[in-house]
Amino acid sequence: MKQDIKKLLNLQNVWVDSYEIKEQELIVKIRSPRIVCMCPHCTNSVTRVHQYKIRKINHSIWQSRKVILHLRIRRFYCNYCKKAFTEYIPGFDKRRTTDNFRRLILKDLARCSLSYVAKINNISPPVLYSILRENQEKFKDINWEEQGDKFVLGIDEHSYRGRNLVLTATNITQKKLLMVGKDDRLATLTEFLRKADQKRILEVCIDMKRGYLNTIQRELPGVKVTVDKFHVVAYANKNLDEVRSVIVGKGYHVRKILFKGKEKLNEYEKIKLENLFSKFEKFPSLYQAYFIKENLRDFYQLKNKLEARKKLNNIIMFCENSNSRYMKSFGRTLFRWQENILNY
Repeated sequence: MKQDIKKLLNLQNVWVDSYEIKEQELIVKIRSPRIVCMCPHCTNSVTRVHQYKIRKINHSIWQSRKVILHLRIRRFYCNYCKKAFTEYIPGFDKRRTTDNFRRLILKDLARCSLSYVAKINNISPPVLYSILRENQEKFKDINWEEQGDKFVLGIDEHSYRGRNLVLTATNITQKKLLMVGKDDRLATLTEFLRKADQKRILEVCIDMKRGYLNTIQRELPGVKVTVDKFHVVAYANKNLDEVRSVIVGKGYHVRKILFKGKEKLNEYEKIKLENLFSKFEKFPSLYQAYFIKENLRDFYQLKNKLEARKKLNNIIMFCENSNSRYMKSFGRTLFRWQENILNY
């Protein structure tokens, strides 16, 4: 049976010690078949094991279960050069995913969104983005006929572990990843748009970055540009958090409650929020920032564009009449992007 598992999962250069089938996982314990290991420092054969370590590696999907390899790694101690080293097993490196698992992720990304792929495979965004960056060359050749006669193009930027921003392009209509850029420069976006089948692009969805807007209007004249709802609400939350950090400071655990939608608050959270606003009533900016955030969420529930325009104008006017510099700055941003926000 162990040999069958080895053939089924295409495991090479290792021995299968045991396996365990769980509800959502198939755990396979493997190790190197070699007894002797060559020292990388002095090239002598070594048999003395210094330490054992188990490394958990995502390998595949079997019958809707994730296959996780428990690889036993040995650290040897060389009696000749008096140095310790970790054995090398062909096909495995320091990453927690195998080549096979990364190929499966790329297939999922070809037809699903980033967040969905990360959720169903239970992997973190840094792992997902590293796979994308490693295989970004594969996204250069796009079959535009498969994207449909008309589709909505999404332009966004992502980071790897909080740095090294890269540009991504997505077919929002079909929820397919089209491109992963080498960086987030406007030249990368310009190059992508010039190679695209522009007649198929019905609308472009972006965040509130002026450079993206100018580039799209120059390369795709006449195409409707929309600011994504997520980025507008996220910007409102960021503004609220800045006001909270200045007025409330540390010691009050209210950040999560302030970000939570008012319709999702329980009775305890509602009372805690009312007490917070009463305690800091001398600083109206806190309530104003919360009020604007909730009004923007209500704004996106409207179906009529005339009503939405009136609602957005009221929000902008409220911000402009505020004495808070945070609110005034937020209102100016909404005013500059008013038409693109209304395109949503």
